[in-house]
Amino acid sequence: MGKKGKVNKLAKMSDEERARYLQHRADMEEEARRRKQELIHRFIKNKLDKEEAYSRLNTAKINQQWRFILRKIKCKQMAMDIQNMMISFNFLLERKNRLLTALTKATNDSDEQHRRAFQAHTENVSYFLNIGSQRLDKLQAEYDHQKNTLLENWDKEEMELVDGQDRAEFKLKLVAYIQDRDFQILKKNIETQRATEKNDARLEHEEELRSFCAPKQLEIEMYWTKLREVYRSYQEEHEPIMSHYHSLREKDDFYQKEIAKNDYQIQLASENLMNLQHEWQKTTSTMTDKLTRMASRKEELARKYLQMKKDSKLESSKDSQDLNIMVNASQDAIKHLEDMYDKVNKILQLAEICSKYEHEGDKLTEDAEYDIESVDFEHLDKDMINECKEYSKMDKFLLKVNRAKVQTLCLKTEKAKLVKENIQLKNYIKRYLTDLALKGRDRPLSMKIRTEAPKVDAPKALNRPVTCIEGALSNAVQHEKRMRLIERRNKDSDIRAYPRVQCWLQSA
Repeated sequence: MGKKGKVNKLAKMSDEERARYLQHRADMEEEARRRKQELIHRFIKNKLDKEEAYSRLNTAKINQQWRFILRKIKCKQMAMDIQNMMISFNFLLERKNRLLTALTKATNDSDEQHRRAFQAHTENVSYFLNIGSQRLDKLQAEYDHQKNTLLENWDKEEMELVDGQDRAEFKLKLVAYIQDRDFQILKKNIETQRATEKNDARLEHEEELRSFCAPKQLEIEMYWTKLREVYRSYQEEHEPIMSHYHSLREKDDFYQKEIAKNDYQIQLASENLMNLQHEWQKTTSTMTDKLTRMASRKEELARKYLQMKKDSKLESSKDSQDLNIMVNASQDAIKHLEDMYDKVNKILQLAEICSKYEHEGDKLTEDAEYDIESVDFEHLDKDMINECKEYSKMDKFLLKVNRAKVQTLCLKTEKAKLVKENIQLKNYIKRYLTDLALKGRDRPLSMKIRTEAPKVDAPKALNRPVTCIEGALSNAVQHEKRMRLIERRNKDSDIRAYPRVQCWLQSA
């Protein structure tokens, strides 16, 4: 009935109504198919979300438990590291304390030595300064004494020269006075003698004249009177000229006397001047000689003083340099000895540390004695034998070194074996974990999900949590299935919907 009704219904419809009806029906089928597909998608999505939530929870629990185990192992390792660090820190602290005590002791010793050296240096410097000051005081006293003696001699000689010059001047004045007095007396005597001789000659001449002129006296008186008259007349005529002439004559005589007197005084003064110049030249030559000798002596003393000063400075500088060299050498020697002492202490400490890690067999070498005399030294010289005997003291040390090298080689081989075993164990654990994840064995209770998940219609329920690998595999498989279903539905939709319309249109 239904088919007939539909056929009748389609038969009653026109072509447009039939096409519209078929299109509407195809749209309804498409809408129903779309809703069904959406429900399937929503169901699959919810299922996948639940699976992903379970997988995340399981992975979180696995990671938590694994981290807990790693944390325990790490805590144990850190505790061991802390203990080792505490031991090493205590050892280093003791070592540093010993080093600090040694350094403080060394600094105290060096400080004491420096103080002693400085005290000795100051004492030597003060001693040399006292010697230099004493020498300088002695030289200053000698210089002052010589200067005072020279000045006293100079003053004495100057006083003697002044006194001699005064005495010479007094003698010259006395000689000049005596000579002048004698000359005046001689002159007076000569004048009196001349006057007497002149008077005698005049008297004789007068007598001769009287005897000769007596007869002629009258004539002479006559002529004399005439002459007087002529002379009187001449004098009356030439009296002013003669008076002037006489005055000039008197002046000329006076000036001649003055000139002669001045010439004599000039001659005496020139002679005195020549004598004084000669004496002055002698005194100046003697004084210059004395001054040159004194200047040369002064320069010589100054040179000696400067040379002594330079020598004292050089000696003091040499002493200071020698002292500095000695101090530096002592400091270098102290530093070298301290370094050697530190090295020896370090070697002893290392020997003590190494002795803790020695094996019982290593200590047996200490008791072993090496017999040097048993060695054959036939083909060696005495020097080589002595060197061999000296180097034979290192045999115990070399035995220990060789034994330590052998032990290190054994430990290296043992380490290589343990590394190989560790790699094998890691590979075995990896294989075991992968097999456990793939085969689906029961996990421990701590790894199971304690919350109850909602039941889903599935072919088979799981009694264990899904692992990461299973979740990944299930997600990949489900994705492939979903893609295949989508392709199939697309093909079905193409066949069911539009091809019918196309076929109907073609038939129409």
